[in-house]
Amino acid sequence: MKGSAFQREFALFLVLFFVIWLLSYLLTRRFPGFVDWGQVVVAREVAFFLKIFGYNFTQTGGTIVFFTPHGGESLVIIPECTGLYTSIIYFSIIGAYPARIGEKLAGLLIGLPAIHVLNLIRMVFIAWILYEKHELFELFHGYLWQAGFLIFMILLVIFWLGKIVKVKAPGGAR
Repeated sequence: MKGSAFQREFALFLVLFFVIWLLSYLLTRRFPGFVDWGQVVVAREVAFFLKIFGYNFTQTGGTIVFFTPHGGESLVIIPECTGLYTSIIYFSIIGAYPARIGEKLAGLLIGLPAIHVLNLIRMVFIAWILYEKHELFELFHGYLWQAGFLIFMILLVIFWLGKIVKVKAPGGAR
């Protein structure tokens, strides 16, 4: 692909990405009940695993309160804890990339559940850190898991591009 053709295609990708991202984000603002529901779902899923692991806590809505040896700790599931915004970014990348509809659907069917599962693992791990080593909470929550999630999403897109999307042959045929 020549330089100017690449630049046009990349510019189109960026515009489409931004439009899809913006519309998806605006939908979350328009329907806050969906976001609230997501917070409660994630809290219930985290609570499910915490019960399995034998932790002492209560869960009300999107808040989990622990009764720890060092006192009470609250884990409040906010919209950013649901994986929704990461999913919107992933959805926007897949939607904006020039691939066939079937390839995009496959990317979404693989990627969105994978993001949800990793987010659930992240939230259970963060709850565990909060319970056991609350002094490490900010390090894991604010830094390590953020970087890990970004790397995971990049690898997910690379996997999708490498294993599912068929590369265009010169001249536009696939």
